[in-house]
Amino acid sequence: MSSIRKVAELAGVSLGSVSRYLNGHQLKEQNMKKIAAAIKELDYKENIIAKGLKNNRSFSVGLLMNSVSSQFGAEIVSAIEGVMEQNGYSVLLSGFKGDVSLADQKIDYLVQHAVDGLIVFMSEQDWDGMERLAELPIPVLTINSPVQLPGVDRIQVADRKSVAKVTEHLIKEGHTRIGLLAAPQNDYVARERLLGAQQTAAKHPGTVLVTEYGDYSRISGYRGGKKLLEQDITALIVTNYNMMTGVLEYLQHSPDSTRKNLVLAHYDYTSEMAELLTDRIVIKAPTQLIGQRSAQRLLERMNAEVLTAGEDETIDNEIFGI
Repeated sequence: MSSIRKVAELAGVSLGSVSRYLNGHQLKEQNMKKIAAAIKELDYKENIIAKGLKNNRSFSVGLLMNSVSSQFGAEIVSAIEGVMEQNGYSVLLSGFKGDVSLADQKIDYLVQHAVDGLIVFMSEQDWDGMERLAELPIPVLTINSPVQLPGVDRIQVADRKSVAKVTEHLIKEGHTRIGLLAAPQNDYVARERLLGAQQTAAKHPGTVLVTEYGDYSRISGYRGGKKLLEQDITALIVTNYNMMTGVLEYLQHSPDSTRKNLVLAHYDYTSEMAELLTDRIVIKAPTQLIGQRSAQRLLERMNAEVLTAGEDETIDNEIFGI
């Protein structure tokens, strides 16, 4: 059976270097590559239980989120798991399926399982117990949280900025009646996306932003798209992927004249149905980067003796077509 000593001998480094590497510390890149190669060649497996008892760690992190049913959420979770597994941590996932009243109960569950850190991925602002995150005895990071809590790191996606940029582009292209299909406004991200369009349109007298609201479903996208396209808009911004599928379904069955000159901007869409349109703009959330940065930041907090807590990092969306 391989040992840490054999890994050090094969890599040509000290036992201390291997130990620091296994505990997530940064070493010289050359030494890290040597250690990784030695671990792979020897098929070295750490005794995680013994290591955890020695360091008072469980080598697990908690991930609390609304739901992983969306492609957006699933891709971020996958990226988080990938980084954590590479660093010897398992992910304990817990969801509350839209019922924020369960959040406290879920946090209790994760803390009782002695997680070394916690990532909270939600966007509901009306969770009364959100301040509790700042009181937990472990490093905590939030994704797309409306509130910056003291001592809690936060990863934000620049949704307001992205929609503002798209709206500005449409206005410069001569569109004066722009439709916007928004998601429910009890959601922080939905509010940010709507504000991006509203604030930009308000800067341009003569520009009308025609707004309808959906409920994240395909059918609401179909109905909302129909209402908007009946109001002489020349461009349409859809702020949610599922609703976008409904809009495209409506366009598929519409006369050519309805969609002939329509410019469509939307989130996360790659369907072949886009061929129905003469022009389109895609806003793509960099889900892999969001998940990776969230995991990396939490690892930094968990493994560093001194590291400033409560930092805020914003990640830009990718925008195609402008």
